Amino acid sequence: MRAGMRAAPDDGDIPLFRLLGPVRVGVPGGAAVHPGPPHRQAVLAALLLRRRRPLTVAELLAAVWGDDAPVSAAGNLRTHLWALRTLLEPGRAAREPARILFRDERGYTLHTSPGSVDAARFEQRAEAARQARARHDTAAEHALLTEALGLWSGEALAGVPGPFAEEERTRLAALRTTARKRHIVCALRLGLHHTAIPELTALTAQFPLDEELRALLMRALHGCGRQAEAFTVYADTHRILDEELGVTPCPELTALHARLLAVDPPPFALGPPRGPARPEPPARSHSRTALPAEAERALARAKSLFAEGEDRGTVPVLAITGPGGAGKTALAVRIADALAHLFPDGRLFADLRTWGPTPAAAAAPASAAAQAAADPGAGPLLAHLLRALGIPEPRIPSDPDHRAALYRSALAGRRVLVVLHGARDAAQVAPLLPGTPGSAVLLTSRSRALAPALSAATPIELAARPYAADPSREECADPCREEGAGPPDADAAAHEDLPPALARAARRLTRCGAGAGAGPSSLDRLAAVLGTDPPAAALIAEALVDAGVLDTPAAGTYRLPPRP
Repeated sequence: MRAGMRAAPDDGDIPLFRLLGPVRVGVPGGAAVHPGPPHRQAVLAALLLRRRRPLTVAELLAAVWGDDAPVSAAGNLRTHLWALRTLLEPGRAAREPARILFRDERGYTLHTSPGSVDAARFEQRAEAARQARARHDTAAEHALLTEALGLWSGEALAGVPGPFAEEERTRLAALRTTARKRHIVCALRLGLHHTAIPELTALTAQFPLDEELRALLMRALHGCGRQAEAFTVYADTHRILDEELGVTPCPELTALHARLLAVDPPPFALGPPRGPARPEPPARSHSRTALPAEAERALARAKSLFAEGEDRGTVPVLAITGPGGAGKTALAVRIADALAHLFPDGRLFADLRTWGPTPAAAAAPASAAAQAAADPGAGPLLAHLLRALGIPEPRIPSDPDHRAALYRSALAGRRVLVVLHGARDAAQVAPLLPGTPGSAVLLTSRSRALAPALSAATPIELAARPYAADPSREECADPCREEGAGPPDADAAAHEDLPPALARAARRLTRCGAGAGAGPSSLDRLAAVLGTDPPAAALIAEALVDAGVLDTPAAGTYRLPPRP
């Protein structure tokens, strides 16, 4: 049997070849090794990138040395081929036919599978991404390009000489640049502006005259609410083009600049980082918030938990549980404020009581779609959180599973504290947990069964506490007067332990609530009194329930508790 017709090796026996960076050869299960001097790398690259097409000696000489091949080139080529065969088939006996690098009457052939060469895998994924783009599947295109670009470790065929290597280096670099631009475009279309900014900053520094890259950087900055920086990019582009080429920015870039000027920047939903909270005032008896010693212990526990989560590469979940009036929300606010510096990308808030009932469940459903089927509020809540993360409405998928996946992708790479109020069970919480380390979750719930149902949750249980009777109050001629109007506020002492915003809301509800013990008020009524929308009113009301200021006799209704 001719050498070229011998049985091919199994794919598991074929070495793995790295060309997208320094050239390396890795035997399956072993470490990658340097294949030898530069000209030997050039021979290997030519055989690999010709995709199993046999190369004659003349073709190899031209690929490696070009027109300036020395007299010794043919002998050197034979030496390089022998060394490569020894490297790739170390256990082959002297007279045993070659199985990976062999020669027949057509020339030399290197037997490889498409998956054994990183350059081939890169081009396969880039082509699959192009097909996804043709189907208008931006998420799939983005994922495929992420895999493709992850195969690179530097300049392709770094340090490899010869005309063939130079041509392939230029070709692969162009493909990489195109893939990087498409990857960034997909990220912007998916609302992942923050993930594109670091790479765009590096690319515009590398290619300062590329106006397409500068336009993408402007879009990414503007999408993150950094409009001043976006306009600075345009000004720098104008200056560089004038100094280097004596031209002005292209019409497309100028039109983009005009559009960004005409459109208000999108709201930056994630709050800016803040330092540790200011020291709490000394506590008095019958405080309506968590007792100082208990709060300090909880704060220390939260800080330790979040730090351990970062060290272990996990997403820590702190669940504060207890009955109404135990101080859950007040404690959560204190923890979130004190540890804000650990989450420089801000906080996300969601009041889970405003997004529809969730049936009790022993475990979370298998998917976000199953969760949405059980809980009609799950899909809208995910959409709400995606909008809060800056993802535009047209980019939010209709499928709950896709929404959950995009939510996790949007949080990837960020350090965000996700605060979930009023959780009922694990099924409601599971789709809202970040998928990658860096972020953390702080949730409150009246259910003590919630934390054990979440494998990653650490519980802090608060017990109900008695409260002092409210001081007597004088009826006001104008119950809805603003702060500072009319007689001194008799409820000030009762509310001064609350955070300022909650204290103001409590005083307003007290004045406009028709007196203690009155009938329950709906969320619409509370929203009208507080001057906000029902979801925000529900968040405030639940915080006041936890602080013992309000009762909730039924879901969605609130009232001032009767005085003893």
